[in-house]
Amino acid sequence: MDIKGYISSGILELYLLGELSEMERREVENMAAQYPEIKEELRQLESAMFAFDNKTGVEPSQLTKQKIYKDLGFESPKGSMKTLDTPQDKETSRWKSFAIAAGLAAVLASVFAIYFANRYYATQEEYRVLVLERSVLAEEVEINRARYEQMEEFLAGDFDRIPLEGDAFEIQQDAQVDIFWDRSEARVLASVRNLGVLDPDQDYQLWAIGEDGPVGIGLINATQIGLLQQMDAVTAAGAFAITIEPKGGSETPTLEKLVVLGEVV
Repeated sequence: MDIKGYISSGILELYLLGELSEMERREVENMAAQYPEIKEELRQLESAMFAFDNKTGVEPSQLTKQKIYKDLGFESPKGSMKTLDTPQDKETSRWKSFAIAAGLAAVLASVFAIYFANRYYATQEEYRVLVLERSVLAEEVEINRARYEQMEEFLAGDFDRIPLEGDAFEIQQDAQVDIFWDRSEARVLASVRNLGVLDPDQDYQLWAIGEDGPVGIGLINATQIGLLQQMDAVTAAGAFAITIEPKGGSETPTLEKLVVLGEVV
């Protein structure tokens, strides 16, 4: 007697496709467990379905394969879960590996470029600071050298000190300037102790006041505090004064802008 006659191939196909109810599935599974012919029929149908799927390009999922083997009571073959690589798959995998390697190389190149760029700019900044420090140091050395030379000349001369004060005038009552005059050599040096900052279009001008009236003997730099500034030669004077004049100085003093005055004793 043909046992398969009790259950049609259509029923078995519906079982494999999961289209049967739970009761119908249990009945098919019981029949497959009792009769080897039905179990073999299920196996052949399952193989045919896999072959059809492979030809159409539809790959059954691993879960579907495992479920079918479990329902039939078969042990899932170790090789059934591995899909053979086609030449196209191998080519795709090779290009993917190349793309990953190229991407990694690009990232590493970017990291190194950023690192060396930062080091370059840091080195440039360190060099700029060093040059600036050396420039400042050289300027300080030059100033100190000039002061030393001035001090040597000052000590070698016979200078009288004439203090110029601004307390008697409204413009800058706290202004203070020292004039050093070597009468025998007609040399005049000015040393600023305190003078206010002027507008860019103005200057301080020093005047030697004698019998013939005030004579301009040079411009005073208010920012050179404590330095000895060389003025024009003076052979005779009864007083010295400083006024605020237009940039570059004037021929005659602007008396309403008198800042300091000091008489020669």
